[in-house]
Amino acid sequence: MTARRPALRALLLAPALFLAACGQSSDKQGADNSDAMAPAPRQEPATASATPPEDTGLAAYVGKYPFDKVNGVAWSDHPAVKAGLAATVTDPRIRETIATRAGPSAPIERHEGKVMAWACEAHNCGPHQWAVLIDPATGATDACYYDEAVDSGRAHWFLAAGKEEWRDGNCQFGQEES
Repeated sequence: MTARRPALRALLLAPALFLAACGQSSDKQGADNSDAMAPAPRQEPATASATPPEDTGLAAYVGKYPFDKVNGVAWSDHPAVKAGLAATVTDPRIRETIATRAGPSAPIERHEGKVMAWACEAHNCGPHQWAVLIDPATGATDACYYDEAVDSGRAHWFLAAGKEEWRDGNCQFGQEES
């Protein structure tokens, strides 16, 4: 009975060795075709019911002021707003001003498909203002910062694509969508 065990092992290992050898290329061929025998990875078909990007929940702020709370959270304390500003506004001084300085503000509105909040410095509103525009589905954030003392004719824009640019005017705009 002990003579059968090595024969049984060899019989069981033979198919595994054969299959392993089939997936290897021959040194004589000079080509690596080890992937040629591997099964293709399974791909799920695209369907209309594919899960959309996670909604940030920022659309609920439309019509409210930035200091109003939705589910106990003010606009500037919302994780999507904080993350968007951190990812987009490269100047730490400007980022902190936008995130923390309390001042007059307009109701949050939709502008070109984004949720937008606008605010300014108290008693210095015209010369010093900012706006934050966030795509409510993706969290992609654009921020406008206007400081008349730096450039009276243009605003500094920080864009979700990682770009910065200066645009004519200040950050006061909107009222385009209901």
